[in-house]
Amino acid sequence: MKSVETLRLMLPLALVAVGCGAVENMEGADGMNRLSEETSAYLLTHADNPVNWYAWGDEAFAAAQAENKPIFLSIGYSSCHWCHVMEEESFEDPEVAALMNETFICIKVDREERPDIDNLYMRFTLALNGSGGWPMTVILTPEGKPFFAGTYIPKNTSFGRAGMMQLIPSIARQWESNEDAIVSQAAEIEEAVLSDDQLSSAPAEVPAGISLSGFLAFEASYDRVHGGFGSAPKFPSPHNLLFLLRYWKASGEQDALDMVTSTLRAIRRGGVYDQIGFGIHRYSTDREWRVPHFEKMLYDQALLTMAYLETYQATGESFFGVTASEIIDYVLRDMTSGHGAFYVSEDADSEGGEGAFYSWTMDEMSLVLSPEELALAARFWNVSNSSNILHVSPDAVLSDSDLTTLGMIRETLFVSRETRPRPARDQKILTDWNGLMIASMARASIVLGNTDYLNSAVRSFEFITENMMAEGQRLSHSYAGGRRGPDAFLDDYAFLIWGALELYNATLDHLYLQFAVDLQNELDLHFLDQSGGGYFFTGDYTDLHMSRLKESYDGAVPSGNSVELINLITLWKLTGESSYLEHASGIESAFGENVSSSPRGYSMMLSGIMYGQQGGTEVELEGSPDDPVMLDILDVLRTEYRPWTTVKLSEASGRSSVKAFVCRDGTCSLPVETADELIDVL
Repeated sequence: MKSVETLRLMLPLALVAVGCGAVENMEGADGMNRLSEETSAYLLTHADNPVNWYAWGDEAFAAAQAENKPIFLSIGYSSCHWCHVMEEESFEDPEVAALMNETFICIKVDREERPDIDNLYMRFTLALNGSGGWPMTVILTPEGKPFFAGTYIPKNTSFGRAGMMQLIPSIARQWESNEDAIVSQAAEIEEAVLSDDQLSSAPAEVPAGISLSGFLAFEASYDRVHGGFGSAPKFPSPHNLLFLLRYWKASGEQDALDMVTSTLRAIRRGGVYDQIGFGIHRYSTDREWRVPHFEKMLYDQALLTMAYLETYQATGESFFGVTASEIIDYVLRDMTSGHGAFYVSEDADSEGGEGAFYSWTMDEMSLVLSPEELALAARFWNVSNSSNILHVSPDAVLSDSDLTTLGMIRETLFVSRETRPRPARDQKILTDWNGLMIASMARASIVLGNTDYLNSAVRSFEFITENMMAEGQRLSHSYAGGRRGPDAFLDDYAFLIWGALELYNATLDHLYLQFAVDLQNELDLHFLDQSGGGYFFTGDYTDLHMSRLKESYDGAVPSGNSVELINLITLWKLTGESSYLEHASGIESAFGENVSSSPRGYSMMLSGIMYGQQGGTEVELEGSPDDPVMLDILDVLRTEYRPWTTVKLSEASGRSSVKAFVCRDGTCSLPVETADELIDVL
């Protein structure tokens, strides 16, 4: 079998040169194409393109095979800046669209709505190009096998990057003259890429010192000047920080904690954090966290909230708790639907260009601030006469009175900013990202003592269970325009189970624990790899044309397998069901080689591995959850940072006293009846 590198060299020369980076007119009388029937905000923005777009489905593949045309697959998402650029340059251009319609069957995919398609073809893009991103452009045979992959493509060739006007005729000529060779090479590419994937997940034991290896990898890449890891661009990647917190707790390694606190401080002070409206942008384009890519994603808000909450528990420093509450306030204000579920994202672009909504000049500030307020704001947020992305000056030192005044200034600027044209918001609901936000909101409710956060988590949970579940426990992945989207994927089940377990921890209501158990049973039934261990990303009812894949890399969000490793250990502790531990061991074995070879890329998986290694503590409570003594005991369990402690409540009938049993390694303490006694045992 040829390697991917060899196949890359064998591709037709005209196609290799651009690797860097419908038959009838179905436009209706209203100027809309097939996408006008979709619910995805991203697909709907392309509904008036002159391109004869299809959504992913049998109709598109049947047309490609009937017409013997290659497929132009374009994958992006609503808040993607360069997706908008490519649409404006090419997909809205009649000249480009005419070439596309003549040469291809064109399929448009929302990566957030169909992450399974995105994951599959991103593998090929990375293999053929060495890099990937969005918009992702993949050319397929009529059977769905890729033979060209790239990202953003301009209309015309520029700076060595081939343009659509040159690329499309080249592909058309190659397809006409070398179709058999292209089809053959596409089949070999598919075999090579998917075989590489299977080899990379061969069962292997995880070394005993893998957590140390992970810590050393992060330590080697840590930016000791500006916080974070590596150089530009910098992503928040909060699950990396969650791992380092656990490593500090297990080892006492102070540097692990210092890396977390310094990074979180740098993020909060940087331009990557919205200094006026709160919440975090997707990533920083520079080392200093000052110049963001301005889109805001729900998953970043959820995971970063969790990182700030856990750091607040670990350090007791109010800065981290306050920042967590700021992010939640942003989500509740701008990212929450009237039904309680959480929206997906806010765009980077608005009227005036990318970031215009968030930037300020001195003149704009002077319209709403007094001279004294303006001087303070300029000093604190490093404002000059040009357009500014607000960030806290490194040498900013303020008195208490200045801080109070600054709070009022921020409110004034926020009210003024609300009059500007807002970035677009993608209002679809995703089960997986809502699961993350539910988990963070539930955790915040007990760490920060705010019942509003719990109520918000419950509302989102109830929306999903009432609107995005079929009979039994079959989940849908998305919801938009009053309609369910495709069947759910691994991440939907894993992240919602995490949310349910956090709701149980916050309420001790057994309904949430039972929901997690039932949903885990559904996941095991349709996604578990019985022979190889771990979970497939798609269920056994997938409509993809290729083999099912397993995801383990912890990228922008943790992988479903990583979160499932933690879920399964927690469920085993709470229920005693041994099959959960067996499935957890299967995950470790399935991805042991991957984790061992590149531990930094599997930080959430490392957190799960440490959970299993540490054993942890189970606290079993008996009594009423509203008893004052019980509330004191719960306060002890929730105040400090205890990442491997599970709490289970049994409401003993006819008993007025409260009892707590502390269990480790299968052995339980004598019962304790007060918070002080519990502290001694812990």
